This record gives sequence, C-alpha cells and structure tokens, in this order.
Amino acid sequence: MTPQERLIATAQAQDGYLGKKSNAQLDDPKANAGGRFNKFARDLDALGDFYNGKKNGFDWCDVFADWCFVQTFGRELAQRLLCQPDKSLGAGTGYSLGYYKAKGRFFLNPQPGDQIFFGDAKSTWHTGIVTEVKGGYVHTIEGNAGSPSAVRSCKYPLNYSIIKGYGRPDWSLAPAGSEKEDDNMTEEQVRRIVREECASIEAERAALPASPWAEEELAAAMAAGVTDGKRPQSYATRQEVAIMVGRKP
Repeated sequence: MTPQERLIATAQAQDGYLGKKSNAQLDDPKANAGGRFNKFARDLDALGDFYNGKKNGFDWCDVFADWCFVQTFGRELAQRLLCQPDKSLGAGTGYSLGYYKAKGRFFLNPQPGDQIFFGDAKSTWHTGIVTEVKGGYVHTIEGNAGSPSAVRSCKYPLNYSIIKGYGRPDWSLAPAGSEKEDDNMTEEQVRRIVREECASIEAERAALPASPWAEEELAAAMAAGVTDGKRPQSYATRQEVAIMVGRKP
C-alpha cells in the first residue's frame, strides 16, 4: 500500500465515531454522543508536547487529521509530513494550513492523502483528509463533521466556493508499506498473505533435489514404481502415502 492509502485506511476505519458530551467512554464509537470530547485529542494530549496545550473538549476536525497521521506513521514522521513542530498550534485549522504554506506544500488541486481546508479570505474553519478525486468531486473523511459531531465521509464539487486548498505532505519522506506492515488489515488480507507465504515455502521445497543420504533408496523406489521421484523434499499427504504403500512390491 502507498503511504496515502495507508493514511486513508486509518481514517476510514474511524468513520461513524461520535464526539462525546463528556470525557467518558471515549473508545466506544457510539456511546455518550453529543459533544466535543474524543479519543483522538486524548491520545495526542497524552504525548505531552505534540500541541501547545491540551485539546480534548474543543473542536476536533484538525485533531482527527493529525491523529490519523500519527496513528499511521508514528509521531516523528507524522510531524514531518504535517510540516508541524513540537508544541505546535496545529490543532487550529488556520495554523495547520499555515504550516503547509511555510514549507511550500499548499496546492489548489486535490490528490488522495491531501489535507483539505475550508474557509474564506478571512478565516479557515474546517479540515479533513482527501480520500478520492472523481467525477468532478473531491471525497473526504472528516472529524467533527455534521450534527451530531462525528467522523463522516463527505464529498464536494471541486469548485465548491469554501474550499481554500490542500496541504500536501511530502510523501517521499514516507516509504511505501506493504500489506504485511499494515496494522489495519482485514482478516481476509491476513489469510491471503498466509496462504501466499505457505505456497511460496512449498514451491521452494518442491524445487529441492533429494538429500544425498536418500538418493539410493529413492532410486530403488522409482525403479519399483512406488514413486515417480518428483518433489523429493515435499510433504506427502496421507492419500499419497497410502498409494505408495500399496505399490510396494
């Protein structure tokens, strides 16, 4: 998976999480709904100096975006991608946009993985992560969106007047990962990887020649028609063993 795909998967896994009316049941996606407390701010607050102060209980759209970066890439790389220093003001959308601009990473045309910013000429008031650009629309995943406050998937026309632009991380800083490295794999992805690994190991065994100590006995068995001698290092199933025993002179 590309870094962008990994980020988007992290964000989309939180779709439907509801903001909490108090600092309780933060890990339950649906419980205690109706406010601005959330697990994303709690987790970043626990880092001590990620922001310039505690952010739980305040508007959390930018906190959600930052949390997705930290969750996906770890703190150090996340801060570099977000263009943010320690003790940053990046929980505020205007400041977050400014960090991208200061590094020359602010653009007007979206790409998946960008951080989208909404506002007008005087202020910036909302943000999210771009998940797709298709059919004249930019698709996003956003924290603190709608009513009640929640993580929500949204879409907007590309020419929507309150889209200010897009902060774009320098993805060259983030090496592409594989599904084996992804903490958000589905059960089917895990099963497929296991099957592929087992098949690869078996193919390697099948290509090995007979061990020197077995060569004489294997040749005799082939001459007697017990086995064809192929795949001498591979495992035999019970049915294969039964057939070979039945062929023994």
